[in-house]
Amino acid sequence: MKKELIIGTVFLGCSAILAGCGTTTHSAKAVTHPQTVQKDIQKNHQSTQPVSSSITDQDSATTASSSNSQSNSLSYDARHLSGQQLGTLICLLKDPDEFKGADNGQPGGLYYGSVPQGSDYGQQFWGMDFLTTNGDPTSCLYFKPDGPNVIIKYVDDDGTTGGVANAPVKTESISIQRLVNDYYISQDQKNEVNGYANRIQPEQKWLDRYNLNSSSTDNN
Repeated sequence: MKKELIIGTVFLGCSAILAGCGTTTHSAKAVTHPQTVQKDIQKNHQSTQPVSSSITDQDSATTASSSNSQSNSLSYDARHLSGQQLGTLICLLKDPDEFKGADNGQPGGLYYGSVPQGSDYGQQFWGMDFLTTNGDPTSCLYFKPDGPNVIIKYVDDDGTTGGVANAPVKTESISIQRLVNDYYISQDQKNEVNGYANRIQPEQKWLDRYNLNSSSTDNN
């Protein structure tokens, strides 16, 4: 998810992804956990107001409808979608080619997580969820529901800022209903989105494997 992804974690940045309303992409780059670079970004992009809670889990499955008009009448918000589903919808809007390229049809191409308060990701990301391919920070797509909308943030390295650490953090707000209307109406669309969402792995799985490999290398 070049300059965009994850669900990410962009498919964390982050640790990893991120076109209707934007041109930024989030690419899957060489595995380098984003926390190793986030401290430099934090110095240049401190927010004065920390963001709050991450999105809630999916309450219940929404009844499928064969009529677009009936589906459109349902008012969607974060309660109707899991974090993985919401992140997938954002990525399909922002950079579908990069997102689908990161999803290789097997679990483990994309990761999902949440940024805890006080973490070294940077204060502007605290309380947000993310999708990532675990490349550099441009492979992370951060998001947080805000009423009927979802706020998204991503590191936008356009090649003119002298490196990722100096790249600006872009913020956008998108209607959740718009995402649903565009990508989650027909049963085929729902099957596609849910297929992606079901393959997104918890970020902790990547971290556990990363730490294990690091430990093995240190012992050799």
